[in-house]
Amino acid sequence: MLWSATARLSANPSPLHLPVFNQSITVLGKSKPSRVCCSPSRAMETNDDTSKAKGLSFDDFLSKKPYSPPTWASHLKPIPSHVFSLAHLPTPIHKWNLPNLPQNTEVWLKRDDLSGMQLSGNKVRKLEFLLAEAVAQGADCIITIGGIQSNHCRATAVAAKYLNLDSYLILRTSKLLVDKDPGLTGNLLVERFMGAHIQLISKEEYAKIGSVALTNVLKEQLLKEGRRPYVIPVGGSNSLGTWGYIEAMREIEEQLQIRSNRVKFDDIVVACGRLD
Repeated sequence: MLWSATARLSANPSPLHLPVFNQSITVLGKSKPSRVCCSPSRAMETNDDTSKAKGLSFDDFLSKKPYSPPTWASHLKPIPSHVFSLAHLPTPIHKWNLPNLPQNTEVWLKRDDLSGMQLSGNKVRKLEFLLAEAVAQGADCIITIGGIQSNHCRATAVAAKYLNLDSYLILRTSKLLVDKDPGLTGNLLVERFMGAHIQLISKEEYAKIGSVALTNVLKEQLLKEGRRPYVIPVGGSNSLGTWGYIEAMREIEEQLQIRSNRVKFDDIVVACGRLD
C-alpha cells in the first residue's frame, strides 16, 4: 500500500511491497594495555577526550564542498567529487568501562550515535556522499528501501527534507500488516513528519522480487510522472556510500593525533548488516 505522511494515498494494493538494514560501525582495539575502540548506535558515555577536535560550525551545515580523499585511499576509484555536511562531526571517542575485561584491556567507543539524532547515528555518513551525487544529478526526489523500522530510511527522509527533496520509502512488513496504515510508531513517526511517501511490501514479496527490482519499478513510475528520482540502495550500501566509512577512519586518525597521551588502538571491529 502507498501512504503519505498523514493520509492513505491509494486504496488499491500496490505491486510494490519491502527490507531491513541497520548497520553500525563498531571499533575495538587492544595494545599494551590492550585498547578497543567501538562505534555503536548506543553506548555508555564516559570521558570525552576529543574536545580539541574540530566540530561542525553553523556555516558548514548543509554545505556542499569538493571532496579530497585521505592519501591512503587516493588509489580507490571512482573518487567522489563532492560531499554534503549533514552530520555533527567529529563524533567523540569515549572509554567504555566494561566489567570483567581481560587484564590490560581497554574498550573505547566511537560515538556515532551523537552524529545528530534526527539523522540516526552512522547512517548519515553514507548519505553525505549519496545525496551530494543526487543533487549533482538534478534529482528532485529520493527512493530508498528498508524494513518497517529502518534507521537508514528514517535518516534518508530527514536528510532529503533538509535538502528540499521528496522521499519515497519502500518498507518491508509482515503480510498481515501490509494493507493497514503503518501508524506513527518509532521511525515511522519521523518519516511521516518529514512528509515521506511510504509504500509497504510484504516480506514474501520482497524476497521474491528483490530490492533492486522494487526500487526500479518505483523509479520508472516517477519518471513517467515527470519526476527526477535518485535511488539509494538498501542501507545506502554501495561503493559511493562506503566513502562515509573511509571518512570515519580518517576522523579516528585525526582524533588520535590530537590526544595528548597518544592513545593507540590495535584492532578495529566493525559491525555490518547483511544486504539480502
